[in-house]
Amino acid sequence: MREPSFARLNCSIARALAVLGDPWSFLILRDALGGVRTFEGFMRGLGIARNTLTDRLRHLVEEGLLTQMDVGKRGTRFEYVPTPKAKEFQAPLMAIM
Repeated sequence: MREPSFARLNCSIARALAVLGDPWSFLILRDALGGVRTFEGFMRGLGIARNTLTDRLRHLVEEGLLTQMDVGKRGTRFEYVPTPKAKEFQAPLMAIM
């Protein structure tokens, strides 16, 4: 069964679900706001599969919630830093917690 697309609905909750509707993205954002910055840190903390984490991090960067910063030699190591857009979501996230 195909997931419904909420991106086209004229509703802020629907748009948020379009970006963070899957559990992994939600948990990655939670960890990023809590200080986790590296791919390995997310894998260790969440027990998530490498390919799934790669996909979700790419999605969160594309949506402007995380910034990918090159901290290695020629693109060998990255950190993922929450953007101001992600930090605006921190209060609702804490309310859910």
